[in-house]
Amino acid sequence: MEGSLSDTQKDFQTTAQDRRSWMTLTLCRLICIAFALAETWSQLRFVNEDGISYFDMSDALITHNWHLLVNPIWSPLYPLLIGVVTWLTRPPAQWEAPIAHAVNFVIFLGAMAAFEFLLRQVIKIIRQENIRLARTLVSSLPIWTCQLFGYSLFAWSTIGMMWAPRMVTPDLCVATFVYLDAGLLLSLRDTPNRLRICLWLGLSLGLGYWAKAILFPMAFVLILTALFVIGDWRKALRPLAVSFLIFIALAAPLLVAMSRRVGRPSYSEAGNMNYVWHVNHFDPYAASAAAAGPPTYLKHPMSILHRRPDVYGFREPTAFTYPPRQDMEYWSAGTPRVINREMQLRAVGENLRVLFTDVHIVPMWGLIAGGLILSFIGTSPLRRFSNVLGGWPLIISGLAGPALYLLISVEPRYVAPFLVLILLGLFPGVFVRNQDHSIKGLVNLTVALSATALILSALLVVYHAAGFPRQDKGDLWVSVGKSLNAAGVQPGEEVAIIGDSSDGCRWARVARVRIVAQVLRNDVPGFWHLDPSVQSEVYDAFVRAGAKAVVAEKTTPSGDTRDWQRLGNTDYYVYILSQKGSNLTQSYDR
Repeated sequence: MEGSLSDTQKDFQTTAQDRRSWMTLTLCRLICIAFALAETWSQLRFVNEDGISYFDMSDALITHNWHLLVNPIWSPLYPLLIGVVTWLTRPPAQWEAPIAHAVNFVIFLGAMAAFEFLLRQVIKIIRQENIRLARTLVSSLPIWTCQLFGYSLFAWSTIGMMWAPRMVTPDLCVATFVYLDAGLLLSLRDTPNRLRICLWLGLSLGLGYWAKAILFPMAFVLILTALFVIGDWRKALRPLAVSFLIFIALAAPLLVAMSRRVGRPSYSEAGNMNYVWHVNHFDPYAASAAAAGPPTYLKHPMSILHRRPDVYGFREPTAFTYPPRQDMEYWSAGTPRVINREMQLRAVGENLRVLFTDVHIVPMWGLIAGGLILSFIGTSPLRRFSNVLGGWPLIISGLAGPALYLLISVEPRYVAPFLVLILLGLFPGVFVRNQDHSIKGLVNLTVALSATALILSALLVVYHAAGFPRQDKGDLWVSVGKSLNAAGVQPGEEVAIIGDSSDGCRWARVARVRIVAQVLRNDVPGFWHLDPSVQSEVYDAFVRAGAKAVVAEKTTPSGDTRDWQRLGNTDYYVYILSQKGSNLTQSYDR
């Protein structure tokens, strides 16, 4: 009779935990989706500078210029997804950004599903260890606390670190594959059907490389980790061979196309070029404008059409909105990567500073430190250390990503999913049953407070940084682009800019025009104080570059805008170069 009552009580408690778990999971999903919708709506027309590069690549489907998808810097999967949707919907220019944000929202849902798959694998390890230790779940930390804290990490890493789904970047795609890869790794521990799991792992690794180049070297780290997860190399050989072959089969087309594009074996030039830019501090603009002429190793220097101020010309390749940004490898091609110990140490030091002091990353390190402390307090420290080791595949994978970035450049959005892996790897140490019930209460309180803090922080990020009241920056670029077309500069024509190319490429994409010449932002204040004859020479240089018009922001300090036409109600002005006079018109007509 007592045994029956005990069994009934256990069943009741288990049912209650399952109900709380379901309610927690549902609430977490709704909160994360609400965050994502708020971000999407508040930044509906916002496009970051990188996004223009992906938009240009996405034109491959509409124009059937498939070579646009093979870019040494920008990976093809994300612009392909945008291109499929734009090919199906054929939106006007002003709706391109909202459609990209809609695609981002769908990818966000995919990332959330991949994260939940990973979280289920972590919870499975915790449950199995609790059963092994106590043959009951009654004294364990409730699973709903694990779900709440896990989803809090997801909310902060995506909203607070990757700025998703606002940013038009493939970072959400990367997070999706990182979480999926890690979940598949954990599922290899005790599954009887490793071959099927490894098939999915190879597929995920291959598609991950198409999403971003960093996941190509990470694939080898994950396959090696999978070997140790399985343990017995004789049992691991066949399924992991399947993973590797599928990965190589999916990666091979891009590998071949990329190698042909750069003229040598290469899986991507993003690492090489970022090393040259961030570690060696190479500047293609400065190199092209060197007084003694561009260095001989530079294969494609920019044309210098005028000196003092320097006017840069870049008509090739002309398929892009702003060629120096879209085809960054082209303008830096031939630049040697100099391995210098002092430069490398300086770069690593700067990246470490960002990694441990950036306000978006610091909360994650605080949680990692807290997780380590909670893992080792209480009874049986050695046993609890073995619990921490239960998440070692996630910890190793999570450390590998930031370690690769540390050599070149670190940003919060780059390392966000990897730091989540490290924290999930600590979950067994925190949530596995602790015989000290006072410690259990401390852990419960800490988890609840941390989850609340993360969710509130994500909400504040959405409120302040995402734009309530709604920011109009995207609307500004739409207004400039449409007004430029109305002023007579038609899609497909070429323009010059005086000022910032970061903003310029955005309104130029809306207007569907190409920027072929530029006076850099640092030279703008001096330009408006130049003698009119020198300004005329600059305009002449723009015409020689093929520009029909020049666009500037805030024009002359004197307010003399007789020759300039204001673009809508903005601070941007356009000057139609064919109006400059017969001399310039003849040059343009030629």
